[in-house]
Amino acid sequence: MISVCFPAKNEEKFIERNVKIAKRTQNVMEVIVIDGGSTDNTVKKALKAGAHVVYQSNLKYPGKGIAMRDGVYYARGSIIVFLDADIKNLDSSMILSLTKPIVNGEADFVKGAFGRKAGRVTELVARPLLRMFYPELISFSQPLSGEIAGLKSVFLSVSFEDDWGVDIGILIDLYKKGVKIVEVNIGFKDHDMKPLYLLTDMAYDVAKAILTRAMIDGKIDRIGYDRYIKTIPEKIGESK
Repeated sequence: MISVCFPAKNEEKFIERNVKIAKRTQNVMEVIVIDGGSTDNTVKKALKAGAHVVYQSNLKYPGKGIAMRDGVYYARGSIIVFLDADIKNLDSSMILSLTKPIVNGEADFVKGAFGRKAGRVTELVARPLLRMFYPELISFSQPLSGEIAGLKSVFLSVSFEDDWGVDIGILIDLYKKGVKIVEVNIGFKDHDMKPLYLLTDMAYDVAKAILTRAMIDGKIDRIGYDRYIKTIPEKIGESK
């Protein structure tokens, strides 16, 4: 059975609709909203839609990884799906596309790809670093996608970054463990793009997640790590 988790903060605009869609999807046994300190009606609307609401254990910013870790802990399903809470056009087919390879025994972890060009952080930070240190993962069109699914046992086998680096960290760690991973197209994803200041924060977190693993694997030293981190503002600002 499937648990669907939505890390959320101030998502009152979409959360009620998205919880209802997830709840009526085949084989979904529960929907969990992990609230990261919302000041709007996110919690009220999630409860109204029938979600189990979990309050994020540490309200550190950015805390996406903390929310995901909490979701894994509370989920009862053998398969866990994580979805961004701000998807405007979520439908059941997206959830089914993510879980089908796992249900069919073709994969233990699935990354969702969607019908639009990869974002600035992917193209200017994540992809170049993957090409340099983990070229086996360069084939993933959306390595930072927040739409993922996996066996609960697989999620429990890795550590979660606290911040925006969580998705790429999970991908690298599961690849290194030899877990069966596939990427599936879940169709067009309609959601608001993040403002530039958040993209810069995300870029730092993504770079740190990749470079920390590269250091552990002996692929870069601390001097190289620090040198790259200092270039982040320029990299994110170079594409307007």
